[in-house]
Amino acid sequence: MTSDIVYKNGVSKSHSATQWKYLNKAGFSPRPLRVAIAGAGASGICLAIKILEAQSTSRLGTIELTIYEREDDYGGTWYVNRYPGCRCDIPSHVYTFSFAPYSDWTQFYSSAPEINKYMHLVAQKYGVEPYIKLGHTLTGAHFNEQTSSWTLAVRPSSGAEFSHEVDVYIPATGVLSQVNRPNIRGIETFTKSPIIHTAEWPRTLDFKTEFKNERVAVIGIGSSGVQTIGAIAPFCKSVDIYARSKFWVSPPFMTEPAGKRDWVLGNFDYPESEKELYRNDPEAFYKHCSALSAATMHLFDIFFRGSPSQEAVKDIVRQQMISDLKGDEELISKLIPDWDVWCRRVTPCATFMHSLHMPHVTLDTDPISEITPEGIKTMSGKVTELDRIILATGFDTSFRPKYDIFARGSLLADVWGSRAKSYMSIAVAGFPNLFFMCGPGTVFANGSLLAGIESNAKYIVEALVKIQTQDIKSMEISQDAQDEYNAQQEAVMKDLVFSDACSSWYKAGDPNGVPDALFAGSTLQFMELLERPRWEDWKFVPAHANRFSFLGNGTGTIEATGGDRAWYLKEADHVNPLHAKA
Repeated sequence: MTSDIVYKNGVSKSHSATQWKYLNKAGFSPRPLRVAIAGAGASGICLAIKILEAQSTSRLGTIELTIYEREDDYGGTWYVNRYPGCRCDIPSHVYTFSFAPYSDWTQFYSSAPEINKYMHLVAQKYGVEPYIKLGHTLTGAHFNEQTSSWTLAVRPSSGAEFSHEVDVYIPATGVLSQVNRPNIRGIETFTKSPIIHTAEWPRTLDFKTEFKNERVAVIGIGSSGVQTIGAIAPFCKSVDIYARSKFWVSPPFMTEPAGKRDWVLGNFDYPESEKELYRNDPEAFYKHCSALSAATMHLFDIFFRGSPSQEAVKDIVRQQMISDLKGDEELISKLIPDWDVWCRRVTPCATFMHSLHMPHVTLDTDPISEITPEGIKTMSGKVTELDRIILATGFDTSFRPKYDIFARGSLLADVWGSRAKSYMSIAVAGFPNLFFMCGPGTVFANGSLLAGIESNAKYIVEALVKIQTQDIKSMEISQDAQDEYNAQQEAVMKDLVFSDACSSWYKAGDPNGVPDALFAGSTLQFMELLERPRWEDWKFVPAHANRFSFLGNGTGTIEATGGDRAWYLKEADHVNPLHAKA
């Protein structure tokens, strides 16, 4: 017997004892669940690990787990982004899962291939690979109100599209997954060579050879732009950089715990002796990792606008940029902004700053008018003849999915039409049994992202445990809880540097927008927030007419599994027992 009676905040319709017949099963018996994750990057891998871990400890019961990955390999952004110079902008030993530290990082700031290798090592160690279906693209997700299930439309790289019905659907594709191509007049007329987007860099392209005699243009100077320019500049005949806005390029930050090092262009190699030390000395390894992580978690201290910490950091970065630009007034006026440091993502990229002094590299801030068969024409009428154009224009960061996610008469793309709002980055009102990894309002810039991802995954596991063991048919965040949560977030965000008037992907590129992509707090607060779910903010539809149906026939998990019926007694408590004095 099923019911659409909704129990919310402890209020229910009453049922007399004569109306209800108990279910003849052990209490808290987990019902089987079908769970699909979209995306096998860092967040999808982490969530799968936490689900498998909860199963191994019997916190979760039977889960039919499927991970759909559209690419031909997994690793997410670290697999897709193969452009020259692509690397993480926080220390390698911070960009690791807490449960999977890696002793063999080769550099302080690791390259994309090495991070992708790490993701593979993690997935292999924790048994995630068998659940990943490569070359499978989600083309639709529709919620069935009667069954409280999601019907997914999946298109494999070969074969016909098929449907997959699941109880819980979890997009884990993040925001840096949909390529953003600029709408520049005449872009289709340039055919001297294929126009390359940094997120679609050809695997077999040997730029060191092919660019040797080429005049190359790079459009965009976000993280991907500056890293690409720094890598390719020494190997090109000429490089023309087209930049729409100014931006901060920081020196390596939070480096004190690393000690004295041989820095070369903003990075250093870990010697083999140090890697061997970390493999064999857990205390030394932990000390290094924890010191770097603690330093990174101090980042939030500088994020309050006008604070002494922000002003001090702004002065440090400005002076470093002036030094790196060798006092060149033209470059200083073109690059150094007035807005707060970290209003948009700050990238340590000494190779880019170094490339600006190469005689064959030009920085042009004149807006592009059109692309011609010969090259690029700017608003001033200047035409630059080119052999190759590279788009470093990033991703569509609106969060709006490119396929239909439909529930209760609404498309998620429409709900997020102007602004993407969520509850704790994990759920959206009106979309039951739908959870997000790295949804809108997460810790993309607040400290360690992977630490936030772990907390995100643990929260979803707790929701799955509740659905499984308490006969929950569906759960959905309430609109009022979501609204109040976002009111609190927006109030704090106004005082943070992300709200300053810069163009950043946190605000979907709108200088006057609101940074809805980010959590308005530190990563440490985000982790604390998700540690204990506020179930009172949720609406639940029970699988049966009585909310306590999960108690079954009066027996519990211990009886059902043959466990220790005196589990609550601890041997340690029986040391030095109380006794009557003589």
